[in-house]
Amino acid sequence: MPSVTRKSQGTRAARRDEIRNRLLAVVEQLLENGESFTEISIERMVSAAGMSRSTFYVYFEDKGDLLRAWFADIESEIADAVTGWWQIDATSSRDDLRAALERVVIVYHPHAPLMAATFDAAAYDQGVRELTSAMMSANSASLRKHIRAGQKGGFIDPALPPAELAAWLTWMAERAFHVILRGADDGDVQRQVEAYTSIVWNTLYAPTRAA
Repeated sequence: MPSVTRKSQGTRAARRDEIRNRLLAVVEQLLENGESFTEISIERMVSAAGMSRSTFYVYFEDKGDLLRAWFADIESEIADAVTGWWQIDATSSRDDLRAALERVVIVYHPHAPLMAATFDAAAYDQGVRELTSAMMSANSASLRKHIRAGQKGGFIDPALPPAELAAWLTWMAERAFHVILRGADDGDVQRQVEAYTSIVWNTLYAPTRAA
């Protein structure tokens, strides 16, 4: 009996993922056409995705629940990508930093419209707000830890305020990803990676290298 239950749960999870991906593909297209997430009704989503409202409600409570289901996966993917940044140390070059930040941007870029919609939904959906706040707090904490380690290791200016700087860099990047990466082609993405690298390198690492 337990094996049958697990199989049933696995089938339901797979079906939920399939439904979610079909709906989100519709949402992404509408967002790319200039609509906001708040304007997109469930009726419109399910109609464009070729399914019924009842199917939607079998798997999701509301539009916010749809975003929450997706956000957990992409948050993990981004967290994995950003670990390369935390490996930057006194021996690392600007090119090393660029490669680390490029990995983050490449992962984020295809999801920029949905990420922007998720952060917009956080204004009125408590569950989404809790998820985005937790992600931003974790990102800021990781960067703060890296800055402090760099100050201790002598490759980041000890005069910089770790908590405040981590918060600024984290929120600046998040907003820029939503606005600048949205709709960017491959050439634009590479130019934005270069700009992002310049900001981070000159803020955190360049002063100690010049010394």
